[in-house]
Amino acid sequence: MAAGAGAALVGERGMALLGARFPLLVKLIDAEAWLSLQVHPSDAVAAELYGPGALGKAEAWLVVDAKPGASVVTGPRQGLAEGDLRAAIRDGVVGRDHCAERACAPGDALLLEAGTMHAIGPGAFVYEIEQPSDLTFRMSDWGRPATAERPLHVTESLRAIRPAAHAVPVGRDWRLDGGALAVREFRLEVVATTSAAPRAPAGRSLEIVTAIRGRVELIGDGWRETLEPYGTVVVPAAVAAYRVEGSPDGLACIGSVP
Repeated sequence: MAAGAGAALVGERGMALLGARFPLLVKLIDAEAWLSLQVHPSDAVAAELYGPGALGKAEAWLVVDAKPGASVVTGPRQGLAEGDLRAAIRDGVVGRDHCAERACAPGDALLLEAGTMHAIGPGAFVYEIEQPSDLTFRMSDWGRPATAERPLHVTESLRAIRPAAHAVPVGRDWRLDGGALAVREFRLEVVATTSAAPRAPAGRSLEIVTAIRGRVELIGDGWRETLEPYGTVVVPAAVAAYRVEGSPDGLACIGSVP
């Protein structure tokens, strides 16, 4: 679709970043058990491993909901020597004692640059925005047997990991409305329906809108789209302008290319 629609869909910024390739991935992750301990490569490492054009993955998380005791892994444990971490990866024995864990609550946000080891724990429901790459290297599956469908990626993990990297907490003020988290690869806004300003993609970038609370309505020239919680719609860059309205408690995540 992106290749056929080009700038009308992805926008000038999307074309500048990745050409006609769809520029973003958005996921909703509802963890019932610990997800595997993973790391994503940088663009440079991805190209070294898989050739020109391969993409790495930077991502950001917004915790939509969290049960009591929910936590996430945000990097290596404080004080863990790089050599010890690499040896544990090499030997396939990485465990939670190697990891820094962070309790999470609704509204928490984290930026994870490429090379950051991470995992989402049970009870965490997370909105994730990221580069459009499927390169995920599994360092540990917490004792679950490795299979052909879920192998460990020892060599790739050792190449991709940045042992000093940790997820970066994002200040709470931007999430209340009117602010944004922007890095080279993506921009994330959290917009309340009660105070949303008119939006104007106007050829610059598509906008991926996900309702994370309440009812969210997108209203443009001759069109209207209603999203119930966790519904998602892509607003093409060619749309000149639209409004975000909805129920009094409505809240939306909007991802775009900065």
